[in-house]
Amino acid sequence: MRIGSFANINFGIQTLNNNQQQVADSLERLTTGKTINRASDDPSGLISSTQHEARIYSIESQLKSFAQQSGFLGAKEGGLSIINEQFIKLNSLVVQAANTSGNSSEEQDSIKLEINSLLDSINTIASTTSYKGQQILSEYSVVALTNDHRVPSISIPADSKIEQDPSTPETLANIAELAFSNPEAAQELTEQTLDRVAGARGAIGNQLNEIESQESVLSQELISLSESLSSIQDVDFAKEAAELVRAQILEQASILAIDVNRQSAEQVLGLIKDAATVSDFK
Repeated sequence: MRIGSFANINFGIQTLNNNQQQVADSLERLTTGKTINRASDDPSGLISSTQHEARIYSIESQLKSFAQQSGFLGAKEGGLSIINEQFIKLNSLVVQAANTSGNSSEEQDSIKLEINSLLDSINTIASTTSYKGQQILSEYSVVALTNDHRVPSISIPADSKIEQDPSTPETLANIAELAFSNPEAAQELTEQTLDRVAGARGAIGNQLNEIESQESVLSQELISLSESLSSIQDVDFAKEAAELVRAQILEQASILAIDVNRQSAEQVLGLIKDAATVSDFK
């Protein structure tokens, strides 16, 4: 005689275990927000997501590096723009000093004072402009520009009517005196220095444009990778919540089924026992 209730109980216990595992898995996914919490969940998806994460980390590191470069270049260009303005004023004073016949001795002294004041201002900017504690414009101080071989020594043409004062060196540091002793040389010197500063600013502008272009490309790639990774890893909370409710209902149904089958099995055993008792009595 077969008693089907016992087989049903075993099947119910197996079903209950499966439903309980589904409940645990849904709770884990809802807690972590990820569909892949271990390699066994989705081996191919795990490989793909790992590759995505590695590339995303690399892009984020590059973007941080670009941000630092942009900050450094921006600070340098900002300081150079002020130095550039000072040299424009300096060049204007040098041109004004060339009008020797129209300047009184007091006006000449005033021009020299302004020129020296501008040189002091340039030195201050060059020595105080910094980025994260590092001086970034020391090469544009008056002393550095004076000693720099890229600012050539300027000599008076042989046919020039200007008398050169041999006691006044043709350097930026002596531009206040040179503006009156050799105005042509002084103007050429300030113009060349202006060109150098403008050229440096232009080079920085090109670098910033290139960084901006690369940042744009990397940012777009980062967005695409993040969206792709999300589609692989992220949980659809509405769907997963529905799966959890379904698994919990099945879990409760399995428990009830097992209980019903256990009661049925006990009733059958009771009937068998009663039948055996009656048989023995006869």
